[in-house]
Amino acid sequence: MIVQEPLQVIVWDCLNNYEYDNAIFLAERLHAEFNSEETAFLLGTCYYRAGRINETHNLLQNISLSLPQARFLLAKCSVDLKFYKDAENALGTNMDVVVSEFGEQAPYALQLLAKIYTITERKTKAAEAYRKALSLNPFMWKSFSQLCNMGEKVEPSQVFHSSSEFSFGISTLVNLVNNSENISISSPFIPNNNSINNTVTPNNMVTRTSMPMSTSITPDSQVSVKRMHSVFSGIAPIPFSPSFGMLPMDESPAMYTPTLTDSNEQKAIPKIVNSLRAHVGQLKDAVFSPSGPRCTLGPAPRRSSRLFCTNNSSYSVKENNKSPSRKFVAPKSPSRKNKQRSVKNVKSNTETNERIKNVEATTPTMTPKNSNVVGLLNLLKDLGEAYKSLAFLDCKIAIKQFKNISAKQITSPWVQTMIARAHYELAQYEPAVKVFSEIRKQYPCRTEGMDIYSTCLWHLQREAQLSALAQELVELDRNNAISWLAAGNCFSLHKERETALKFFKRAVQINPDASYAHALLGHEYSVAEETDKALSSFRTAVSIDPRNYVAWYGIATVYAKQERWKSSEMQIRRALSIHPYSGVLRCQLGLAQAALGKMDRALATLERAVAFDTDNPLCRFHRASVLLRAGRPQDALPDLHHLKDMVPKESSVYYLLGKVHDKLGNSHLALMHFCWATNLDPKGMSGHVKESFDPSKPEESSERP
Repeated sequence: MIVQEPLQVIVWDCLNNYEYDNAIFLAERLHAEFNSEETAFLLGTCYYRAGRINETHNLLQNISLSLPQARFLLAKCSVDLKFYKDAENALGTNMDVVVSEFGEQAPYALQLLAKIYTITERKTKAAEAYRKALSLNPFMWKSFSQLCNMGEKVEPSQVFHSSSEFSFGISTLVNLVNNSENISISSPFIPNNNSINNTVTPNNMVTRTSMPMSTSITPDSQVSVKRMHSVFSGIAPIPFSPSFGMLPMDESPAMYTPTLTDSNEQKAIPKIVNSLRAHVGQLKDAVFSPSGPRCTLGPAPRRSSRLFCTNNSSYSVKENNKSPSRKFVAPKSPSRKNKQRSVKNVKSNTETNERIKNVEATTPTMTPKNSNVVGLLNLLKDLGEAYKSLAFLDCKIAIKQFKNISAKQITSPWVQTMIARAHYELAQYEPAVKVFSEIRKQYPCRTEGMDIYSTCLWHLQREAQLSALAQELVELDRNNAISWLAAGNCFSLHKERETALKFFKRAVQINPDASYAHALLGHEYSVAEETDKALSSFRTAVSIDPRNYVAWYGIATVYAKQERWKSSEMQIRRALSIHPYSGVLRCQLGLAQAALGKMDRALATLERAVAFDTDNPLCRFHRASVLLRAGRPQDALPDLHHLKDMVPKESSVYYLLGKVHDKLGNSHLALMHFCWATNLDPKGMSGHVKESFDPSKPEESSERP
């Protein structure tokens, strides 16, 4: 006969130790024996963690679900499998109902619901769900970052605030964090050695009585004391159900027995801790001490509610867990005999009583405002301010804010990646490459941001570095879209269009939701003169991420090639509304204005573009081009001579110089520059006949941000 509780604990132990095959085997035995929603949820969890998402979905879809944890898992599987309607049905559509039904899991359910709304293009509801999730749990960084990425105005100082009102579940978690240092109170009081009264008051009320101290544990009454000790030390990532006979059972005390679903919830932690903390303290002394239970008086008070001992005695500090705020309650008055025995081990009974009163006075309630969590909230606020600036493409401010983060955090790869991204958005490719290369040295297996790194190398035409990066990433992970984006950029730089398109398509195939991958594919199609496919890729990119200004810019350039200048101007203005600090986007706007005959406005726009980005060759090239079209060839020469020094191998620069000299009547110089342009680009791919824009040329560098 199989007993349910021990087996489910063993399954969770397997999951904790990443032994998924073993967990699945045992969970299948459990489900076959008991066949309930709880066992189905545990088996589904095993399947899901092992990557067997279809099996999880099929298992849960075919039973009637009432447990919120099982509904949430079904919704996760449905989203992964793109069954968005099924996912929404599993979670519910009324956010207030979701909060009440999912309880402490509500922030995660709301975040998942927001993802569904985003994918199904319901931006307003998505933003509302993300905000609701953040209001319940300010540690939901993903909700905050998604709001920023959507262009929603959210104030980090209001989200990550020390006086935030947390939901019950997060308050419990906060209290656990606050109590992590453990307050240890050395007391002269010695209660009866043979019994310990400890009342537990989580959601259920359970009373444990008459638990004798014991220095021996039989095999039948012990299941890994060390493992359970790790639970109370906060190490185990998943709580265990402790309802099997783990403790000395001489008098068979009544134990709190959580359900299977409790084992997968954060709320199980305080229940288990409150229920078994005293017994574990005894077991530690009994098992690990050669001379039985003992305890050393600590020199300074530390927060804890485990059993504290003086010599061979102990008393329990009981916690009130009726509300999210924790209170430490002084023990009952001990017997006169125990007082006399303990007075030998303390200097003053009065002094100890004062210490107990001080603890009660200083920590009556553990709120985030006066707890260890304040430091984390302050860090999140600082990171949030910087990330918000980057998301809204105020990149110069973002760089300053990231560099003001604490020394330990600024050296982390995520912060360094954000700084590199900010440089890239400013078209400062050299500094970006410098930061990215340092990240590669220190974290060679990290792929986040490497697609942007490869684009920076593409702009700088670093063929050797880009080839090495692409090869390393593909060897590292062939199933990562970022690896194939780097490979596509590599072959694009070598002008091997068919191979580049093949690799960009591979990236899109691996990750169809990667907006940037669709944008790069669109730009490569545009260069190959496949305008219909280019527009299709760009539109897919903006449907995934409406703030992808790179894709809006791509649409504008395609319309420019088709001489649909009014449409081009409209699309480039959409891009500028997202990234108003981009000199490159202003260049394209200036070209559209010039084509529409608005020469004065075009030149003013290009002047602003050069002012925004003085080192970008594209801005100067376009200004020289418009000056030539405006009948001012002499004014175009300074920009073109400057470009010869900046990009000495760009054929389009020499071709435009040839046209300028031709206008000025310098036939010999014009012919010489036309010859240089032909030598640099014999196939004529620079577009000097049609004046189209090749993204491997300086005028098209913005197409590959």
